[in-house]
Amino acid sequence: MLLAAMREIGLFDPLSDEDLRVLAYFVSAVEFDEGETAVQKGDLGDTCYIICSGRAEARAPGIWGDEVLGSLGHGDFFGELALLLDQPRNADVVCLEAVRCLALGRSDLETLMTRSPDVAELVRAIARRRFEESS
Repeated sequence: MLLAAMREIGLFDPLSDEDLRVLAYFVSAVEFDEGETAVQKGDLGDTCYIICSGRAEARAPGIWGDEVLGSLGHGDFFGELALLLDQPRNADVVCLEAVRCLALGRSDLETLMTRSPDVAELVRAIARRRFEESS
């Protein structure tokens, strides 16, 4: 079941079946309810999340309300900046509907990126873009 869910995520396309099986030992399934804040700006981050189903928004809380930074859905991931930069979360992620995710801890993300340079390049490019947009 977990392997099938992982195979449907484009981020994992560069991984061999064996790499995917190894990674499956380290990921866990996590669910968030509609309206729940999955991660909160300022919190320390030790996990990143890859969305299997559902929709969420990245939001920057502000004086005049939240600014929507982006929409997230199937195959998108969030929380990677806090892991890669070893800094607090830079945005809230609020679930617009029930969201099912795969969760990866810091060392597991590093292992994934080491095993697959293609995945590492994609994660770093998206993280770089998000960092620049949030600065």
